[in-house]
Amino acid sequence: PINILLDMGNIYKRNKKFKKSIEVYTQVLNQLDYKSEIFAEILYRRGGSYERIGEHFKSDKDLIDSLNIRPNDPYVMNYLAYGWLDRNYRIKDAIDMLEKAYQQKVDDPYIIDSVGWGYFLINNYVSAEKYLQRALRLMPRDPIVNDHYGDVLWKLNRKIQARYYWQSAFESDFADDDLKNKISEKLLKGL
Repeated sequence: PINILLDMGNIYKRNKKFKKSIEVYTQVLNQLDYKSEIFAEILYRRGGSYERIGEHFKSDKDLIDSLNIRPNDPYVMNYLAYGWLDRNYRIKDAIDMLEKAYQQKVDDPYIIDSVGWGYFLINNYVSAEKYLQRALRLMPRDPIVNDHYGDVLWKLNRKIQARYYWQSAFESDFADDDLKNKISEKLLKGL
């Protein structure tokens, strides 16, 4: 029954029914040893669901608890640190965590993007561009990477190029409405 519950939780999460996925993941956690690898994995998944509904304290707690079981898991570190960057919270700690994740997964475009975005947020645009350009080479169609790269180009005073990448992100089939609204503002006014 645990595998069936876990599959249900994953289906709810994939379909953006985050509150239902949290309920199911909690049921699964209640049946597991709290020091096991699978417990850490479910905490990671539930933490992601909490983050998606804006319950950041609960998300952070689950992700940190997951890291306490599996220290230095690069994907958990990336998720937690990117969430912090997104909230403009503990930026230095987030960048340190992302650099550890990057050392383990030097070819993961999501982690590379996160490192670049961290550098962008501390105004280190040269380092930001280096990482974001690499992420873009690995995921040229990703709207978030294109948006981030456009932002750094704008800050480096390469405004025509910035608009090109923002336009690419805006036209992406994978960009959600929220991202498209933010990008349409940038296309009109810049940063």
